[in-house]
Amino acid sequence: MEDVLKEPIQLSKGINLKELFTSQTEFHIDIDFKKKRPDSYLNMNNDLLLDTDEEDESDTDDILKNIESSTEQMMLSSPEYHSFKDLAAKMIDCVPTGDVKMLIIEEGDGPLIPGDAEVTLHYAAYWEKAKIPFDSTLTMNFGMPLKIRLGTGSVLLGLEIGLTAVKGPKARFHLLLQPKVAWGEKGAPPRVRPEPALFVIVLYDVRDTQAGNRFNDLPMEEQKKFEVTMRTVKSLHAQAKDFFNKRKYKKAIQNYQQSLSVLRISQPKDETEENEVKKLKIVVFVNLAVCYYKIEKPKYVINMCENLDEIIDINTHCKALFYYGRAHEMLGKREEALKYYNKALKLEPKNKDIGKALVDFERYVQESSKKEKEMWQNAFKATPQKKTNVVYDVDDEFQNGVREMCQSLVETEGCAQFELPTGLTRNELDFLKTLVTEFDGLIVDEEGEGKRKRVTVVKQP
Repeated sequence: MEDVLKEPIQLSKGINLKELFTSQTEFHIDIDFKKKRPDSYLNMNNDLLLDTDEEDESDTDDILKNIESSTEQMMLSSPEYHSFKDLAAKMIDCVPTGDVKMLIIEEGDGPLIPGDAEVTLHYAAYWEKAKIPFDSTLTMNFGMPLKIRLGTGSVLLGLEIGLTAVKGPKARFHLLLQPKVAWGEKGAPPRVRPEPALFVIVLYDVRDTQAGNRFNDLPMEEQKKFEVTMRTVKSLHAQAKDFFNKRKYKKAIQNYQQSLSVLRISQPKDETEENEVKKLKIVVFVNLAVCYYKIEKPKYVINMCENLDEIIDINTHCKALFYYGRAHEMLGKREEALKYYNKALKLEPKNKDIGKALVDFERYVQESSKKEKEMWQNAFKATPQKKTNVVYDVDDEFQNGVREMCQSLVETEGCAQFELPTGLTRNELDFLKTLVTEFDGLIVDEEGEGKRKRVTVVKQP
C-alpha cells in the first residue's frame, strides 16, 4: 500500500471543494488503478496541492513540466503581469464591489450566457505571479473539457458571475476572483490560500437548455419581439441538433415543434427580419421531415414537405425532395418516389445519398421483376397431382407421343416449342398440363377458344 501512494494518483473525478469544506468526505483508493488507466492517461496529478516527498522531486518536476506544457498548448498559460494590482487595472468589474474582474481576450460569437446554461470549458487557476496552476480542468476527466451547469450552486460564485458576463460559445477571457467569491475569505490553509486567484478560461460550447421554459414564462408582448424569438429558436435548434446526434429523435422533434410555435408568433419589423423568419421555418420543416423519417413515420414526413411547399417551391430544395421520395418509398409508392429522387438528383447531380437511393431503387425493381416473372411462370403450371389419384380418358398412343415430344424439347439446346394439333379434348389437354409439370423448364401456352384453340408446349431459357 505504501508503494502505491509514493506517486501522484489520478482521481476518477474532480473534488467538489464546497462539499470538502462543509461535510465529511471519504476517499477510496483502488490500489490497482495503474492497471486500469487508459493509454491516453495524462501523467498529471489531479490534485496539484498534494504534498510530495523530497525523494520524488524529479517525478514532481516532470509532472509540473507536463502541466505547464499543456496549459501553453490549450492557451491557458498565466499572462504576463507584474502583480494582480497591475493586471486588475486592465480589467473591468463584473460586480460593483470589484470582487470579480474580467479581461476579454477573444470575444464570443453569441449572446450573453444565460444563468441556467450548460457550458463546456477548460480553465487554469493561478496564485499571484505563479506559472503553474494550482487547479485546472486539464487534470480532471483525463484532460477532457469540463461541462458545468450554471445556477445549481455547484460552481464557485465568482466563476459563475464571470461566465454569465461573457458572450458564448467560443470565447477566451481571464477572471480575477477575490477569496470572498471563490473558496471563502479564510480559504483552506495550507492548500487553498485566502488570496485572490486568477482564472484563465477557454469556452468551447454553451447549451441554453432552458430557453423554451424561459420563453413560456414571458408576457405575450415580449414573446412576439423578433430578437426574443430569434434567440429562443436558435437555442432550441442547438439543443435539437444535440438530441439528433444522440439519436433521441423524439426529443429533437419536440424542440423543433416548439421552435415552429415560437416562429409563428414572431413579429418581424421589416423584409430582412421576415426573410430570417422564413429561413428558420424552412430549416424546421426540413429537419422535422428528417426526424420523422428516422422514426419511420412517412405520412408525417409528407406532411412536413407539404407545409414546406407552402413557403417555398419544394422543387428547388434538394434535401426536401430527397425525403419526399424516401417517404413515398416507405409507403410503397415507388413511381412517386422515383420522381422525387430524380428531381433531387437534377439539383445535386453529385449527391452520394441520392445516387445510393437510386441504385437501391433500381436493384429493387430488378428483383421485383424477377419475382414477378417467376410468379407468372408458376401460374402457367398446373398444380401437381398424384398419378394414382387421376385417370385420364386418353389413349396410350397420345400419351406416349406427347411424353416423347416433351422429352425431346427438354434435350434440345436453347429455346424450343412444339405446337399440338387443334381440336384437343378436355381430357387430352388436362393430361398434357399434368405431364408438362414433370419436366423442368416446360410450360403450356394456350391461345384462342374452342376448336380453334392453339396449344403449344414451350421450353423456357
